[in-house]
Amino acid sequence: MADSAADFARETWSLYGVGLFLVVLRYTARIRRFGIRRLQFDDYMMFNGIIWYTLMCVAFNKVMSGGGSNYMTEEETAALTPESITDRIRGSKWVFVTEHSMLLAIWSMKACMLHLYASITEGLPQRKYVNYVAIYTVISLIGCEIALFTACTPTPQYWAVPPSNSQCATYQFFEIIQGSLNIPGDIAMLAIGIPILASIRLPMQQKAILLIIFGMGFFIIVAAILTKIYCLVPGLISYVYMNWYFREASVAVYVTNLPTIWPLLREIFPAMQTWGSSKTKVTSNPMTGSKAWGGAGSRARINSRDFHMSSMNKGGMRAESQERINDTDSGENQDGRIEIQRDVTFEMKTERIATGDEEQARNGWKKNDIKTSVIGVK
Repeated sequence: MADSAADFARETWSLYGVGLFLVVLRYTARIRRFGIRRLQFDDYMMFNGIIWYTLMCVAFNKVMSGGGSNYMTEEETAALTPESITDRIRGSKWVFVTEHSMLLAIWSMKACMLHLYASITEGLPQRKYVNYVAIYTVISLIGCEIALFTACTPTPQYWAVPPSNSQCATYQFFEIIQGSLNIPGDIAMLAIGIPILASIRLPMQQKAILLIIFGMGFFIIVAAILTKIYCLVPGLISYVYMNWYFREASVAVYVTNLPTIWPLLREIFPAMQTWGSSKTKVTSNPMTGSKAWGGAGSRARINSRDFHMSSMNKGGMRAESQERINDTDSGENQDGRIEIQRDVTFEMKTERIATGDEEQARNGWKKNDIKTSVIGVK
């Protein structure tokens, strides 16, 4: 048990160290960009999540290095002594802490990702799906909390040795409900993100990074499934579930923080600034004789205060927009405002009118339709 506890401690604290390092980079990037007083909703949710993530790491190691919990075989129950009962009561309390802190840490990460999705899909049809998943996420958290506090009643039975109800030791009903609500939510979040990733135009380097992040999202789902296998399948039930529990939480922390440290990485490594660069080229219509707009190599930059995706639908104009997360070349503006870089292509359709209409004949041409396609970064 001592060797396995030492191995478990090395793994968990190593994973925790990586996660904490990414969180520090996240806040460094956000504070440099917005200032400490202008942090956003997801920054506060991340702070909440990292508190529970820290508590979960401590609690798991307390369980592994302690004298066990109230989950016992008949032989272990018969061999109980006052000293072992005290150790098992303490260990059972830490088990309860791990379950509750896991819930709050994972759902905090979900809230951060949904906030990111909401900003990416602002003004896009996919935004409604983000709202649906957000509602499901809130309901699923409430459902898990209810399951945790009703599967074993009264609550102190969770650390009774021996417990009056086997559910107070196995957490079986709770684990089934938690897995049934957690895993579909993760799948839904991936289902929103993958079509967006497939449709946007990105340099290969950026698309490769996003593919890695989405691959880590798949790993979270696999880890969640393996956690339930080692909790619920007879013959496989063991403390191995804690390894997969913590791996799931750790990778969730990584996935949530990696997109937000991109601006900081571009400042630290200037060569990465060219990864998000793209050229805008609008060719002229030979029928109209109009000049090419912008020319090759030009870039359209639109300040976030002056441009809103939904406003493109006004005035008879139809907008089809797709956004990607990026940063400006300089990393940040002088006044702290976010810049949005987009590749913009305007397609002008014109037609010559009949000369019988004297008023329109004097104009020579009339505007028939304007179609705007906006593809780029927010």
